Amino acid sequence: MKLIFSSKVLPSKISKLSIITLAIFSLTACGGGGDTTASTPTNNPAPDPDQSTPDNTTPDETTTPTPDEPPATSPDTTPSIPTAGYVIDVNLNVNHIKGEVDSFDRSRYITMHIGATDNEWPDNATAKKFMEDYDVYYGRDNGSTPWQMGRLEGGSVDGIFNDDEMTKNAEQSKTWYKNNTTAHALEDRMGNMMYGGQEFMYPHKEYNTCSANCEGNAWIAGYDEYARFFSEYLTKFFGTGGTTGQKKPKIIEVMNEPFVKSGKLHTTNANITELHKVVADKLHADHPDVKVGGFTAAFPALENNNNNFALFDNTWKTFIDGAGQEMDFYSIHLYDNHDETNHMYRSGSNIEAILDMIEHYSVITIGEAKPWVISEHGFFAPGEKGKGPYSRERDWWNIRSFSSIMMQLMDKPDQILTSMPFSILKAKWAGENGLSDEGHRYSTRLYVLRDELDGSINVQDNGDWIYSDIKKFYELWSEVKGKRIDTKPGDLDLQTDGYVDGKNLYFIVNNLEHENVEFDFNLIDKNNTAIESISTKHVYFDAQAVAPVLEETTLENTATRFTVNANATAIIKVTYAADIMIDEKSVETKYYADKMKQTITSGQDITFNIDAVKATSANGEAVLRLGLGRLHNKSLLPEITFNNTTIEVPDDFRGYDQNTRHSFFGVIEIPVPYSVVKANNTIKVRFSDTGGFVTSATMQVFETTTDLNRFAQ
Repeated sequence: MKLIFSSKVLPSKISKLSIITLAIFSLTACGGGGDTTASTPTNNPAPDPDQSTPDNTTPDETTTPTPDEPPATSPDTTPSIPTAGYVIDVNLNVNHIKGEVDSFDRSRYITMHIGATDNEWPDNATAKKFMEDYDVYYGRDNGSTPWQMGRLEGGSVDGIFNDDEMTKNAEQSKTWYKNNTTAHALEDRMGNMMYGGQEFMYPHKEYNTCSANCEGNAWIAGYDEYARFFSEYLTKFFGTGGTTGQKKPKIIEVMNEPFVKSGKLHTTNANITELHKVVADKLHADHPDVKVGGFTAAFPALENNNNNFALFDNTWKTFIDGAGQEMDFYSIHLYDNHDETNHMYRSGSNIEAILDMIEHYSVITIGEAKPWVISEHGFFAPGEKGKGPYSRERDWWNIRSFSSIMMQLMDKPDQILTSMPFSILKAKWAGENGLSDEGHRYSTRLYVLRDELDGSINVQDNGDWIYSDIKKFYELWSEVKGKRIDTKPGDLDLQTDGYVDGKNLYFIVNNLEHENVEFDFNLIDKNNTAIESISTKHVYFDAQAVAPVLEETTLENTATRFTVNANATAIIKVTYAADIMIDEKSVETKYYADKMKQTITSGQDITFNIDAVKATSANGEAVLRLGLGRLHNKSLLPEITFNNTTIEVPDDFRGYDQNTRHSFFGVIEIPVPYSVVKANNTIKVRFSDTGGFVTSATMQVFETTTDLNRFAQ
């Protein structure tokens, strides 16, 4: 496709930033979409739609910077930074370390949204084989906790539950688990297992907020009793594994997606924030080994139609101001979406902007960026709340989003406590024997009935359950492990990562482009270790079959080029003749500026200071990250000086141009010459037009023990 503007022909490989600045264009993205979500069952969560009117009204924190005087001397010339197109460097000898994390922890990423006692597997042997063959870990249980609370209502007095009754229920649960020997054998896969509450547990008696039609819990005495329930639940229902009872979870979400449901609950975000603080204080006192967090945000459209980021102020600002200090982690749900007309992707620059803005405000307000729990991620569509007959194409969009979003989280290994792609087993609990009133079954499942494959509805459970295409995600990632090594793409639309385990290299490429991409890869090994074999796993969409395909191939040992399909993921496994020596390091640290959410005014400098930076190694790299929230007819190409040196701003960013969203909200990533980075740094950002915000300003610094000589330049 060629685009015409001002009588000039623009090439089809035009920069996304350039396209967005052309206000007269309205480009059609591949697919398209809006933020739609799947229905929420009572014992397994799915995201809810955004509430159009926030429950709280927090004053806008926006500050308008005053113009700075121009520098006394002209900015220095930008040192050259190598760039490339679809070329990827893979430095096998360089361990990429962030924080203290130097390896791939599968238990934080390759998970399922199920618990160890889930009863929807065909049989115990199948459960064990799947979890072990594909090296999968248990993720999240949000059904047991509300169920056990509900059992206590009948014996409660004035909203206080009966301890003896809870003890009896707990002993029943532990006895059942004692006899579940299959679960015992898989306890090593429960290390990051988390439990949480549901919105219908919200205790109305705290502020007497319940009316005739409200949702929530009308019997429990209040926040303190809710917190006591969680504490006693952890004390009574769990053991240390095996015959003592199920291992006590180490992660607790106070409530699932409560802010978007606060209207239905007849309460406020401030009240829900207070509940989180009360529960955290109680569990920290009684169970100091358990991490507590929230607010388990759904639909984090912080820009909310570019309305001065009021949604951020009414949600995350409210939460961090009121309970941030008490939280051990923040939790959020991240989904790509589709509304039967368009796709609306979060994967790419939008996710980076969401997480950076929240982290940055947390650093400024309480002095630290809390770890993340991404307790759901994936894709929801098509149709009203994701309802519709089973679709292999929808499975593909989930697989695509699982890998795209997960790779962004893998790039933050020191910040992710746990994460999980949202897929469950059969969802027979949803509706009548798994069927909604419209005859549809739950959308994202590992198992489907064979009779669903042709799109039929009202399919009855005849016991003929087979794997859905979701299995391909786990097959694709089944082998990846080892020490993380340095990889770098020449184009941000190729997400890359790499891990070395003995003789094996696992090199991952995920394509955010909506077209096939042929790329070159440089396997850089200073010891020139001989290659014995190269094999690939490639999951992509087959338009003729209207379904995902997992293709496994073998390449020549001299291969340096591969084609990854549109929106697809390829894992290239290279086996060497000897163990790869990893004796160099790239140590990554993230720094936050002294301010965030700054108003953009034409021709006026916005000045950020990023201080206390450690960049003392002889070699290294740096990337300035600016979160931008602007309408689509506004520029995303600011003028930047970094310590009085003019910095070239790339004309590309991760993912699509967001033209199916009301406005752009994403991070632009700007390479900074390592030579200009100091301990204390001053960055000036100036736009040529007025409107929107610089929502965050952070910097990644990579101290390396060797010159990485990017793209052989």
